[in-house]
Amino acid sequence: MPSGSAGRGGGLRLPSAADASLTLLSGAAVPTALVALGASLHRTAPAEPAEPAGLAVICALKLVAQPVTAYAAGLVLHLSAPQLLAVVVCAGLPTAQNAFIFAQEYGVGEVVANRTVVVTTTLSLGTLTTAAALLG
Repeated sequence: MPSGSAGRGGGLRLPSAADASLTLLSGAAVPTALVALGASLHRTAPAEPAEPAGLAVICALKLVAQPVTAYAAGLVLHLSAPQLLAVVVCAGLPTAQNAFIFAQEYGVGEVVANRTVVVTTTLSLGTLTTAAALLG
């Protein structure tokens, strides 16, 4: 019996061929999402522009308001310094590619989701560094 990822969660044992296939597919999920995001950035025709003010609000909420809220909640819950840092950093991570994948799947807000992923990923380098320095 394989001891792969499927076998570790609650005693489920899969045949080795199925386990190897699922392991291969799970390893391809993030690169596939990144390729889809990158492909959407490269368009021959200009895409509809994302409203700058709306994009700024979304990014500020994600990169500033969400970590500040997590920090306040951590203080209320009396988290230790390492726990508080972990909570704030997790709250301040950039918008995941999943947002873009869902927007693309449902044909709603693709441009905004695309731009939000790109902008929050870029800006999170600074916001996460700042959070780590303040809470370090």
